[in-house]
Amino acid sequence: MTVAGALIATGGLAAAWFFFRLPGTPEELAAGYHQAARVAAIGLVIAGSALLGRRRTRATAAEETTEETTEAERA
Repeated sequence: MTVAGALIATGGLAAAWFFFRLPGTPEELAAGYHQAARVAAIGLVIAGSALLGRRRTRATAAEETTEETTEAERA
């Protein structure tokens, strides 16, 4: 999850850099914002995928616990 957070933060930092037109800002601001948005979007996709994986793991664990409880009650 730290990689995703780092990418999101880097995208935000780059957008701020372009907004304040600090040294190294491209002449075409739209190109700079586009690059920053791409970095942030990649971070959001990675974070979303990680959270979805955790949710699936928890749901599977909850189903297994429920099945074990049901089998114990039947016996």
